[in-house]
Amino acid sequence: MARKQLNIRLEEQIHTKAKINAILKGQTLNDYIENAINKALEQDKNLSEKISKTSQKARKK
Repeated sequence: MARKQLNIRLEEQIHTKAKINAILKGQTLNDYIENAINKALEQDKNLSEKISKTSQKARKK
């Protein structure tokens, strides 16, 4: 799968905490953030399904 680049701005304290956690887990900061996004997406899966169902209904009209 193709990878995309994303630039984000973080408060210094958040960056430092994330970097430390990544190191403690033996991950790169990039991998740590990608895992955090994947976890958030999984938690919000119902949201994505609602949007998909709503757009499908709108197309049928």
